[in-house]
Amino acid sequence: MSFMKRAFLYVTRKKGKTVLLFAILLIMATFVLTGISIWGASESAQLGLRQSLGASFEVAVDWSDENPYLVREPVNGPENDGGKQATNFLMYSTKQLNPEQVKEIRQMEGVKYCDASVENLAAFEQLSLFAGKIPIDEDFRKLTKVLGVWGTEENELFASGTLSLVEGRHLTQEDTGKAVICLDLAEKSGVGVGDYLTTQSTKGKEIKVQIVGLFAPAKVEGVEEMVTSYDKIQNRIFTDLDTAVKIEDSPAIKGFSVIHVTVEDPQDMERIVSEVQKLSSIDWDAFTVTVDNEAYEKAAQPLKALGSLIVTLLTVIVIVSVIILALILTLWTKTRIHEIGVFLSVGMKKSDIIGQFLVEVMMIAVLAFGLSFFTSSAIAGQIGNQLLEQSRQNGAENQQQGAVASDPGGSAVVGGNDSLINSDTSIEEIQVSVGLVNLAELYLIGFAVIIAAVGVSSVTVMRLKPREILSKMS
Repeated sequence: MSFMKRAFLYVTRKKGKTVLLFAILLIMATFVLTGISIWGASESAQLGLRQSLGASFEVAVDWSDENPYLVREPVNGPENDGGKQATNFLMYSTKQLNPEQVKEIRQMEGVKYCDASVENLAAFEQLSLFAGKIPIDEDFRKLTKVLGVWGTEENELFASGTLSLVEGRHLTQEDTGKAVICLDLAEKSGVGVGDYLTTQSTKGKEIKVQIVGLFAPAKVEGVEEMVTSYDKIQNRIFTDLDTAVKIEDSPAIKGFSVIHVTVEDPQDMERIVSEVQKLSSIDWDAFTVTVDNEAYEKAAQPLKALGSLIVTLLTVIVIVSVIILALILTLWTKTRIHEIGVFLSVGMKKSDIIGQFLVEVMMIAVLAFGLSFFTSSAIAGQIGNQLLEQSRQNGAENQQQGAVASDPGGSAVVGGNDSLINSDTSIEEIQVSVGLVNLAELYLIGFAVIIAAVGVSSVTVMRLKPREILSKMS
């Protein structure tokens, strides 16, 4: 009689032991399968979060004294109360970024969006600007911020959804003398796509730009936000680099001051930054790299904590399962000394005896593991979201404590782009489902646990010789 048949007969005859072992294996399998499913859901959620949020870094002019190309030029400002003319300084770098360098970075694997820009102020005759909340000198009231960009489609404001093109087309790197302005500003000023705007360079030369697109902001600065008129998003003018250079008409603007890069997966950030820093076309004495991964890290923190927790729990469950099974099977093996002695006395190999013990547990495990698919499906989602909520609360408490420690007085962002870009993304729950792949993983882990437990439980008896076993029986 083969050990497979003997194992089947033993399992069907010893119903009490079979039911007890089935219950133990079912409980263990339910916990393991639940953990595997939650861990898989956490990994999928992190992947989705990375793809949706991404992360970014900037290659920008180094404005510190470490930059050997930095220039400070005195500029006469308005007269003060004493009638004396104040002296300001225009600071710029003679090393600036060019479109070819933007293209090099854009072509790198893992880069999702790439754009470059340089800022300036200019007055346009046809535009009636929206007023800001911060009072400014008369000389600045007709000025608005002009962004010379590599293209608007991948500009941070457009790529994030803060601005959306509603009419016309985006600016491209091939454009010259073109502009994209706000729809609200266009309607207020009575201009539209195809019309020309007139401005002057810093040296008084007339410059004409054609409106090729209109954008609409997802939101505008609130009435309580302190912002100047030239910083209001509705007054923002996007134009090509060539136009920005002509408006400035000085060495201060001959290229881009910053390249903003959004990566597809934050996990590739280090690699991509390293590749950028190896570009020989960029003089790194004049530029610096700043990584912005805060939005993703903040949103992914609960998921990372959940993943670490699940891995720890799975490790503990597997170890405990091996110990419990080994103890139970060891006790049961000692009750079968007579049976083992008979098998050995008739010349049966020890490997066949251990094989029978292993098959006995495997038969029960196959059914228990299969049933755990349904028990785990019933509880996995609830347990996963409870653990996620706990991780999220712990992360929020840690962030709050850190914020109080670093900024006890609080802070507020005024004007600029940051106040308009919504980066408050968090994971409130995860979708946990038990799949066939998870079940296959359970069988692999479960069978490994059973093999280890049966091996440990068989050592104490299998190392004895038949005569020693018979003497113990007597």
